[in-house]
Parts: sequence; C-alpha cells; structure tokens
Amino acid sequence: MEEDMEVDLNNEKRVLCEKIIRDINAVFVKDADLASFEIIPKETNCNKSPVVHVEHNLGLESWCAQHVYDHAHRTLILHRRQTLQQQLRTLQQQQQSDALAKYLNVALLINPDVTTFWHIRRQLVQKNRLSINKELQFSALVLSIKPKSNEAFAYRRWLYSFQSADAIDWPNEISICERSADRCASNYHAWSHRQWVLRSGPCLLQSELLRTEKFLRKHISDYSCYHYRQVLLARAYELCFFMPNGESQPQLASLLDLLAEYGLSCEPNTEALIQLLLPNMNRSAVSCQRLRSFLYCCNVAAYDMRLCLEQRALYGPRDCFELHRRAALKFIVDQCVRLQTGLADEHFQLPAHTAAAANELQSQLNKFDYGTHPFLEAVRQAESALGCKHQRWCNLHLHFAYPVPEAPQRN
Repeated sequence: MEEDMEVDLNNEKRVLCEKIIRDINAVFVKDADLASFEIIPKETNCNKSPVVHVEHNLGLESWCAQHVYDHAHRTLILHRRQTLQQQLRTLQQQQQSDALAKYLNVALLINPDVTTFWHIRRQLVQKNRLSINKELQFSALVLSIKPKSNEAFAYRRWLYSFQSADAIDWPNEISICERSADRCASNYHAWSHRQWVLRSGPCLLQSELLRTEKFLRKHISDYSCYHYRQVLLARAYELCFFMPNGESQPQLASLLDLLAEYGLSCEPNTEALIQLLLPNMNRSAVSCQRLRSFLYCCNVAAYDMRLCLEQRALYGPRDCFELHRRAALKFIVDQCVRLQTGLADEHFQLPAHTAAAANELQSQLNKFDYGTHPFLEAVRQAESALGCKHQRWCNLHLHFAYPVPEAPQRN
C-alpha cells in the first residue's frame, strides 16, 4: 500500500514538473525579448502556475525550483547515457531536439554551472537545431540571474566563433559585461570577457575610457575595473591610439596639471611637452603617430592619478586608489624610459605582452640616469615624500634608488 502511494506521489510530481517545464517553454516561444530570469522566494504551492511572466521578465517560484531541476537533470543525464548513435539520432530529429532544449533551458537557468549541459547545447547548435541569435539571448538570460557564470561567457565566445567580427554587436556585448559586473562585485569572468571583446572587436577605446570612468566613480572599491582600465590604457598605447585634434589644450590638460604638481612648467602644445618629457629621444626613430599616442595615453594616466586622489579625499584611503595611482605612474615612467632608450621599435611590444621586452625594460630602468631627465627626476623627488612603503615600491618597480632605511635592531 505504501509503495503504491509512493509511486502515485512520484508520478504526480513528475506530471507537475513536466507541466511547469512546458509553461516555461511556452514563455520562450511566446516572448522573443526575454531580458531576465529570477527565482521568486515562495515556500508553498498556491494551486496556480509557479511560472511568472511580466514584461519580458521570467520568474519561477522557489518551492518548485529544486523539483523541476532534478527532473530536468535526470532526463538530460539519461540522454547522455545513451549510445553515441542514439544521441546523434536525437540531435538530428527536430522534435526530439526541441524537447531536449526544453529541459536544457530549465536546468541551466536554475544551475548554469553544469558543463555537460552547455556541451549538449553546443551539439544542438552544430546540428543547426538551435539558432545562434537565440542562444546568445539565452546565455544573456542566464547571466541575468548568475552574473559570474564562466560557462555562459565561454559559451558566448564559442558562439561568436561562427560569426565575422563585422557582424557582431560589440557595444551590446560590452553592455552585458557591464551589467554583470554591476550586479556582482569583483566579477573576474565578466571583466575577462570584456578584455576578450576589447581584443576581438573594432576600436572601442574611446567609449571604454568613458564607461570605465563612470564605473570607477560608482564602484569605488571594485579593483577589477581599475585593472581593466590599466589593460585598456596598455591596449591604446599598443595600437598607437589617440584622439583627433591632439593639438588642443583640453586633451593635454591632465598631463599639464601633473607637471605643475611636480613643479614643472610647460607650454600647452605637443612640441613643448615632448621636449620636456623626452629631451634625449632620437626623433628619427619614433613615428609621429607613436608620439601623439604617447602624449594621449600619458594624459589619460595623469587623469587617473588625479582621479585616485579625488576618490581618496572623498572616501578615505583605499588600497585600490593607491594601487591604481601607482599603475598609472608606472605607465608614464615606463614609456618615457622606453622612448628615451630606443625600446619603442615595432618589434618590442608592451611589457605585458612579451617577457623579453619586460626584461629589457627592467634592465634599462635599472641603469637609467634619472638625473639627466628633468621630468623623471622631478617625479623621483616628489614621490619620495609619500612614505617608506611607497619608496620601497618605487625602488622595486621604477628603480628610483631611494636610500633604504636600516631595519631597527633588536635588543
């Protein structure tokens, strides 16, 4: 008797799960613009559908989420346990593929960390049973509930491998990364995906500099964005990027302000700045485009140094402010030394890209005579006032050769 009751209960649960999965699938069919998915906290069944669909937003009541997931999981695992020939037959038949996708949608929305299920979706895409555009929309839906899903970001990169760069909406991809990072602090996977977009897409440097500044002002302690901005600056310099009308003073204002802070004065024009920052450079070995990019990127780095000081004044000391200011300072010093010592040749990339270039730069920093360089000597003297800890960092990374204080002797 008890066994019969248990069988009836299991059958009832299975029927209920199938109904809920059908309701979710109906929403996918009905609404091509679904934007978000949420698990809605609710502990009891109110004898109505637990699937909520409001204005392109999909929700599932929490009381049934585990049961629905378990049912979908069992179905998909049974598919994986079939022989290879049986799996191929399932993938090649549209009706069975649609049923499989129905369970995949539910399982991955509730738990997107199962690599096996994403692999099944890849197989369906390769058999033309799922469209790439709809899969991009689905992965964005997954990221709306789990912004740190590495599997979803990896799946998007895999989908884009079937499309040409010109056909991809890169600004939309940046927006997805930003929403994910906005919802979840220190979102390594979102920022890594954003770096991939930066490398793969067309020139997004100008818009990215503006967007990341807004993000920094909103999320003051999320160092992931500070690091991405450092990558962004390195990418801009690598590509010799600069804004048009580079002769105008506003685009060099931050660099001029930085020089004033270090006690140096300069005419607000490109030639005067080059003479001050790179007095001993071999002009014939460096292109005009490289010099304009150098000034533009140094101006951005100087702006970031000021931004960090402003943030510190508003919110108090934070490690991220100090670390990013140091990174911006290091960028300026490194590029001045590189151009002065002839490391700006085309076969040398930025230190982050080749170990040989990094070692060569460190060697040049180690033997560089800052006394012969007015700007770098002024930097060296001014930075020494920021304390022993900062001096040790400057000695290690910039080879400023500050005197090392003796360690206190123990009694």
